[in-house]
Amino acid sequence: MWPCEIKKVYIICHSIKEKTRYERLVVHLQEVGIPIDVVQFMAPVWSDELTCQKIFSVYDPFLVRQVPGLTFKGRGLSKGEISLALNFYACVQDAVAHGYSKIITLESDIWLRSDFVSRLCDLLNDVTGRAWDYISLGEGVGTRPEAADKSYYAPTKAYNPPHQFVYRCTDSMMFTLAFLQKLEKTFVPFREIIDWEMNYQNMLHQAIALWADPPLAEQGTCYSRLTSSLPA
Repeated sequence: MWPCEIKKVYIICHSIKEKTRYERLVVHLQEVGIPIDVVQFMAPVWSDELTCQKIFSVYDPFLVRQVPGLTFKGRGLSKGEISLALNFYACVQDAVAHGYSKIITLESDIWLRSDFVSRLCDLLNDVTGRAWDYISLGEGVGTRPEAADKSYYAPTKAYNPPHQFVYRCTDSMMFTLAFLQKLEKTFVPFREIIDWEMNYQNMLHQAIALWADPPLAEQGTCYSRLTSSLPA
């Protein structure tokens, strides 16, 4: 049964620009048991719609911060990378506006386990009474917590990340409203590609991050199920 505390599952996917991915996800989400009434596809901005004025109102490659640039990529994000960040930010704004206590965001190349819902419930039970702001649901590029049982069939639990760069990828994430309310105020203007920008934001707000393991999701692009849809 779907956990009622998860009020919304945002899918960062454009129904027209990513038609094949969208059609796959509509079926896939139902197959794994996510109720249609909690799903919201969110992609108000696409790369070919971005103007220079819009880009530099939200993205500043020379933004002065107390930490140096985290990646070389931050100096020259593509339009696709900028639109991805903006579409994620739209999810944040919508969740805050509606006061959703907990949400999940998924990117368009996501593959979820067939037992996703039951493992999500196990994960939420495991963090009951624990403080957290963000939980990574996938394994990014194959990174997993050191203390975890490496079997993919072990019980799903939440683990402390092994280092401070807790956003291994942004394909599948769960957030609390309290953290999103802080993030809404500081995410724009951004300086880094989204996963590294989120690492900065996590440090800025001293947020508590956890990693779910075994992972509940797999990034299709990383594991060659799909090619990247981030155009230049």
